[in-house]
Amino acid sequence: MAPLHNPMASLIATLSLVLAIILQTTIIVQINMLNGAADLVLLTLLGWVIHEPTDTHWRWGILAGYLVGLSTALPLWIPLLEYLLVIFLLSRLQTRLWQAPMLIYFATIFFGTFIIFSIDFIYLLLSGEPFALETSINYFLLPSLVLNVLFALPVYGIMGELAKQVYPPEVET
Repeated sequence: MAPLHNPMASLIATLSLVLAIILQTTIIVQINMLNGAADLVLLTLLGWVIHEPTDTHWRWGILAGYLVGLSTALPLWIPLLEYLLVIFLLSRLQTRLWQAPMLIYFATIFFGTFIIFSIDFIYLLLSGEPFALETSINYFLLPSLVLNVLFALPVYGIMGELAKQVYPPEVET
């Protein structure tokens, strides 16, 4: 287990999430399928947390939720709740499938996309927005899920390389 506080890791994770939100709000939002878009912040968050050998993942969930909350019209607590739930799901999967990081990554992307969609949908429905569930699933959830899966491997690879620079593998003597 790596030390609890690694300033370089914190800097890289923070800059990665900030860059992800910038790219998501400027470029990735233009790459859409029907009305769905990839969640680059989710992919970056999960890619970093899977490669980070510490147990302080919740702080990255808070940062990601806060950044997304600042860039959307939703109340700040909704993205915070969503990303913390995704981190909770990831931590539960890691305790059960600890030797299958790619399976954990893709499972968390799948269920995390569903969690985020569900909470957003329920909030908007309670706010009086007239959305049909079937239309929302077909035009928002499924296309977003496909785009998340398409962007998943490159993001996973980039975050893995960044993590290797910060947390080099221990050499056994």
